[in-house]
Amino acid sequence: MKKLIAFFLSLVFVLALVGCGKTEPSNLRVYSFSGADEQFSVTNGVIVLDETVRIFNGGNLKVTEGSFSNIVSYTATFYIVENDEKKVILSNSATDMTGSSVSLEGNLGQVSGDDALIETMIKDTSDWESNLYLELTTTDKSGTENVYQLQMSLTEVTDAES
Repeated sequence: MKKLIAFFLSLVFVLALVGCGKTEPSNLRVYSFSGADEQFSVTNGVIVLDETVRIFNGGNLKVTEGSFSNIVSYTATFYIVENDEKKVILSNSATDMTGSSVSLEGNLGQVSGDDALIETMIKDTSDWESNLYLELTTTDKSGTENVYQLQMSLTEVTDAES
């Protein structure tokens, strides 16, 4: 019985040592992004890139006091420009059908999965790190449509070598 206990403890010790070995470097990359102008701001945006995980979270939209009153519909679209073409990452819309106004503030949505992000974003981040935009299209009660573009500022949260 003592030999069995000694063998078991030895096995646990060896497995613990093996578990402390050096692991392969991960290709996990995490970015945060935000942007602001005199009319609205985007905060807490997150992009997660890995071989198996792809997440784009648009963060939160906050409007400046007095901006965007009487809005009945809006579309918020995140995109990058590649070869003079807009490549949409995430687009969400809201329309009020009750005669009231919609609130623009709040969460801008999330997309995840294998096909969630553009291949350019996954393979070479240098092409889009300074090329991420939010386009906000609003329509007010009188039917006037306005389009606002805001460039996002990205910060890499992870080290590519970790």
